[in-house]
Amino acid sequence: MRTLSLLLLLFALGAQADSSTGAAGFDRLKDRLIGTWAFIEDGKSYETTFELVSHGQALLERNSGYIAVYHPDGQSIAMTLYTRDGNQPRLRAAAPDQAAESITFAFADITNWKRGTEHINGLEIIFKDPNHVIENWETLQPDGKKSSFSFELTRKKG
Repeated sequence: MRTLSLLLLLFALGAQADSSTGAAGFDRLKDRLIGTWAFIEDGKSYETTFELVSHGQALLERNSGYIAVYHPDGQSIAMTLYTRDGNQPRLRAAAPDQAAESITFAFADITNWKRGTEHINGLEIIFKDPNHVIENWETLQPDGKKSSFSFELTRKKG
């Protein structure tokens, strides 16, 4: 009986540690991104913001073309992107460790997608320094070819 109790306690502690991995990685993501950022696309300046929502349980990224919601999910970080095309790619990343210089979100699935159209297929966020972040986006074309585009975000003062 004592052995069974010890095993159950160890199992519970292990499960708690597993679920906190994603939360710790999410906390680091929040610390690095919360604020207002500027970027240039096609020669025009834009802003994007990262703000906490849902009592600190989600991070909302908002810019002129889409919104994205990041949140911890077990040992990973999940992200749903709400695009101007009306579809919602869902991406997932392993939680980054403290020293990680980037985080890569891989395609999980998509909702409201129209067959034969392109969609977002992945995202890599590169932390150049506390005031500069690069978002490398990957798209999947209807013919199966992948293409990419990038934004360099610069933190706005204040």
